[in-house]
Amino acid sequence: MNYSIAIRTLGTSGEKFVRELESIKRQTVQPEKVIIYIAEGYPRPEYTIGKEEYVWVKKGMMRQRVLRYDEIDSPLIMLLDDDVELEPDSAEKMIEALAKNNFDCLAAVTFRNYKIPVAKKFYIALTNMVFPHWSDIWSVIIHSNGSFSYNNHPVKDVYFSQSASGPAALWRKQVFLNLRLEDELWLDNLRFAFGEDVLMFNKLYKNGFRLGAHYSCGIRHLNAQSSSRAFKDNKQRFHTRSMASFLIWYRTCYNLDSLPWWRKVWAVISYVIKFLWLFFIHLGSSVHFRSFRVVSNYVLGVIDGLKMIKTEEFKQIPNFILS
Repeated sequence: MNYSIAIRTLGTSGEKFVRELESIKRQTVQPEKVIIYIAEGYPRPEYTIGKEEYVWVKKGMMRQRVLRYDEIDSPLIMLLDDDVELEPDSAEKMIEALAKNNFDCLAAVTFRNYKIPVAKKFYIALTNMVFPHWSDIWSVIIHSNGSFSYNNHPVKDVYFSQSASGPAALWRKQVFLNLRLEDELWLDNLRFAFGEDVLMFNKLYKNGFRLGAHYSCGIRHLNAQSSSRAFKDNKQRFHTRSMASFLIWYRTCYNLDSLPWWRKVWAVISYVIKFLWLFFIHLGSSVHFRSFRVVSNYVLGVIDGLKMIKTEEFKQIPNFILS
């Protein structure tokens, strides 16, 4: 099955981008096209493998991903960030697994939470309510409070998933277009698109499409700290994260036309429990850092999220579940 590669970039990844292009050139199954969607105002990188084409688009984590891809005719699109590296047979493995399991999208597992030290697993569970699970079916499970859990002991190459990380994924182009992901461009208005991969992949899953996660396709994220470092440099990070988390929970777990009333009630209860738990975590951080901006920004983020869902602009966004 033919595929093309689409990469979003600002053109500033340097050597990591060079390594990515070189790895694309070595693929056993070559893409029809390599299209690089670069943000307007940024210059084209000098290095080239002679096959890539550049298209300038509006800047934004969502805006550079949620496109119509008119330049691509192949039925499959591999969407990549600009800091991943592929093994020579990565595309071949992804295509074979997608076809074998009849997936509509197959994401590469590039963040391996199950391999991190136990102390760090405990830390992310305590501070983010991200827990391990043991499942023969699921890679990632999205819970009613908006948090996710990850498979702590994967023994198969491929699992079903309810969400995924965003650096590398193989999509059926028509499914991508049918999802109306352009309805989710509101997330870029938060200045830092926190959780955009959760929003995209969970929309795929909740609309009845088949999402998979591949653990052994050989795609590596070369700069796993890049987004988190940029986030930590954001002075309003606690506000941004709590606001984005609330809005994503509201859109993906609560405000669904097809959701029974009792599940909506449970979603609210579970979110309130999560909010209170994280409130005390942020309060402890405020005491530790001697700055109550940590906890105040966390609370204000949720308050601003509540204000945003009441705006006419947000109310006009079509429902998360497609008709």
